[in-house]
Amino acid sequence: MTAHILVVEDDEEYVFELERIISDAGGPTVVTFVTNRDDAVAKLDGGFFDFAILDLKIPTAQGTTDLDPEHGKYVFHHVRKVSPGTKILVLTSSPSDDFIAPLLAQKHDADIWSEGAKVDTIEFLKKLQIDQAPERINKVVHAIRGLSDVELLLNGLNLSTGEDRLVRIFTKHFNARRCSVHPIGSGKSGARPLRLEMFDQTGAPIREVVAKLGELSKMQDEDARYDAHVVLLDGAATPRKMKLLEFGAGATAGIFYQLASGHDASMFATMAEQDPLAAKAVAAAAEALAGWSKNRNEERRSIASIRGSWVSDARAAQLHAEFGLGWAAEFENREIQTRWCCVHGDLHGENILVSPDGNVLVIDYGDVGPGSAGYDPVALELSAVLQANPTLGALWPTAGACRKWHDLDAYLVDCPIPEFIRACRAWSGSLVVGRRELAACAYSYLLRQLKYPDTDKDRILALLDGVNVCWSTT
Repeated sequence: MTAHILVVEDDEEYVFELERIISDAGGPTVVTFVTNRDDAVAKLDGGFFDFAILDLKIPTAQGTTDLDPEHGKYVFHHVRKVSPGTKILVLTSSPSDDFIAPLLAQKHDADIWSEGAKVDTIEFLKKLQIDQAPERINKVVHAIRGLSDVELLLNGLNLSTGEDRLVRIFTKHFNARRCSVHPIGSGKSGARPLRLEMFDQTGAPIREVVAKLGELSKMQDEDARYDAHVVLLDGAATPRKMKLLEFGAGATAGIFYQLASGHDASMFATMAEQDPLAAKAVAAAAEALAGWSKNRNEERRSIASIRGSWVSDARAAQLHAEFGLGWAAEFENREIQTRWCCVHGDLHGENILVSPDGNVLVIDYGDVGPGSAGYDPVALELSAVLQANPTLGALWPTAGACRKWHDLDAYLVDCPIPEFIRACRAWSGSLVVGRRELAACAYSYLLRQLKYPDTDKDRILALLDGVNVCWSTT
């Protein structure tokens, strides 16, 4: 593996010395040298770096002489902001006692590249200690080179440098020698879900894993949601969290879950092949998530507060105006009885993995939090016609069918997956207080889908008509 290194240094003597040290490090490297704050920021915003070596007393821009440690501190904080997984070595001749302590306070001890020992994510050397720099730099280059011991089988996938790093770091942590990487669809959060199969040096399978790779803040948030909410559910249908990787991949982090073998098909793929099996899997999903809603009392809430879990007030007002939803403001002001509990929040067909016997594994916990109990089954039902839509295409539901969403039998005329839809509607019926809560959940999900640029707006608006009728007939 090639180590990508950013060096921010304006002193030519030290530039030459660092070039020599890195060249002698014994591994392939790509080194980017910059001399000032603005160029460093530009490189960080546009590139990937495993390691950043930062002088502090630098100018703001090329050709200027306004040397000041504040400019180097700015670069330090920019690394931490846009590439928090990048290891940093502060190398400066500036008097440091008054400001180096706050910088070092941000360090962590972590086994960044799965070498079996923890290292500091932020280190400091005075330039008078440049003789210690080769050891520090050699360790980084050697660690990154060691990731090449892991062989990746990408199965046609293209991974970013950061994603590649994370998969190798995780695989090496379990002493695996080979990892086969497969896609698991995608949601709209920007994070990337993958299925990993790891094998040891004898070729024996070690473990199948679900990986979710994305921005550090989102992965940390999902990690916290898992610890607060998912651990309360039945472990048979919710994978055990294995590891959160925060370092070693620049701007990218990853959270990894144990995957039970045999759950190879998504709910979308299952319904495309076997509608009855998909319906059975819906019932299994309902049982898996029952711990969140069981024994929860009813409470009175406005529809706006239910919608507010997924779409902000300001964004909702924009969507009402943009799509001519003149009835929606009055609709949102109404109060209903609802069963308020924890919900998955993004239960589309790619976030449920199905085994051949209909057992399920629910994945992706980035949106887990408080919501109306009926939101998850309504979201799952509607995701089949708005997200992947594997079998339905433009033929069903027609606009006319969508406007009959409130009348299930009429809605399902010519539907190719009636058992799946009925199973979802039965699940939502078992959770909602009444049809008003059902309508509120569907409205909230559909308004949320209007936010995204790649959804079928005509179909959503027709479904919203059906939701409005669902309310008016209660």
